[in-house]
Amino acid sequence: MEQDKSTTIEHQLGQIADMLILNGTLTECPGLLHGKMGIAIFFFHYAQHTANEFFEDYAIELIGVIQSQIHNNSTSDYQRGISGIGIGMDYLIRNGFLVADEDIFGDFDKRMYRAVMYDPWQDFSLYDGLTGYGRYWIDRFHQQKISCQARECLLHIAGQIEENFPDIHEKEQTDAYCFLHDLHKMPGFDICDRLLERCRKWDLQSADISRCFPRLQDSTKGYVIRLYLHNLYFNIRHDISDALKQLLNLDMEYRKSDMGLFTGYAGEGMLRLLALKPSNMSWMTLL
Repeated sequence: MEQDKSTTIEHQLGQIADMLILNGTLTECPGLLHGKMGIAIFFFHYAQHTANEFFEDYAIELIGVIQSQIHNNSTSDYQRGISGIGIGMDYLIRNGFLVADEDIFGDFDKRMYRAVMYDPWQDFSLYDGLTGYGRYWIDRFHQQKISCQARECLLHIAGQIEENFPDIHEKEQTDAYCFLHDLHKMPGFDICDRLLERCRKWDLQSADISRCFPRLQDSTKGYVIRLYLHNLYFNIRHDISDALKQLLNLDMEYRKSDMGLFTGYAGEGMLRLLALKPSNMSWMTLL
């Protein structure tokens, strides 16, 4: 029975790859969650899974198209803009899919510095707000030549969280906490310890897992990712093996709303790769 399910998933992956090849370059959005960057991430993983260089070549082509779409006034948000694209690039480099090239990030750094220090911002959410910008600068902090710039931006975001602390909406609290949690682990940010302790009083690690990470939708994917992130950020050891087994029962009955990593075919493909190889979970930190 498990072999039959694996065969079904492989067939579904083939269908997803065909759909994305037909529509990937036609997808207008260059971003991580709804556009080309998420599609490229799927194809790099799928190329590794199939040992087929064609899919890797297509992913590299998508990266080139993304770079040609970016300009000085590109949106800076995480789900569609520069922040998420930069984090996607860093993810691919750290996982050996792309060779590190700091020239890629030069214009990104300038745009994201402006976004944090000068542009109006919407809220503290990961997908649309300041903590999404923060995720970008946490990833960039390890680069010595821009570490001072990254530190300035990160401390500015932490300062905004502290200044607005009593009024941060409950739907944004988990994102603010996770940003500070990641910042707390970095050298030279002990100043954020007190603020992180204040955030812990929000009782975000509720036993009701559906309350955690409200940005994720109610779905099999959302449930699995919630468990993974809950383990990562709250040190509560959920056994997610049963949840992963549910992935073997995924079907392709419903047409997806887009091609991307969050609600689209690229995300469906990553779920099926996870079902076949449960050890490959690091991509879930992108959502």
